[in-house]
Amino acid sequence: MAKKEPAATFSKQQILSAKKYADRRDLLAVLLSDDTPYTLNAVDKLIEEFLTKEFDKPKEKEGD
Repeated sequence: MAKKEPAATFSKQQILSAKKYADRRDLLAVLLSDDTPYTLNAVDKLIEEFLTKEFDKPKEKEGD
């Protein structure tokens, strides 16, 4: 049985400069840590989790 090679990892800066993520640069600049290597699958998963996350509605101020 053939051994699986580990997936390639990339730095935050490499991912931010990739054409694949050009339309998500601002989001990734916030989501990714400077000192953590990421696989492309991990980056795709982070994006998907963020985009499908439900957020609490802001509480209304009294008197408004």
